[in-house]
Amino acid sequence: MPPDASTLTAIDELFERCKTTLLQTWKETGFGHIEIDSERVNPNKIRVILRGSTHYRYVFTDADVEEWNSR
Repeated sequence: MPPDASTLTAIDELFERCKTTLLQTWKETGFGHIEIDSERVNPNKIRVILRGSTHYRYVFTDADVEEWNSR
């Protein structure tokens, strides 16, 4: 069961989108792939681009990463 949307962090949203994209791909065609690109865009932000049939871009701060890791 997916987490409550009100408690999702930006990183949780990325993983939920990844799961949703894969499941949708498998349901529609039975095969496929996703690409995830990650790069540091400045000293305290990381840009993540998730590519599947549709592209999604996320930007995380270092604080987002630390909060997510602390769980």
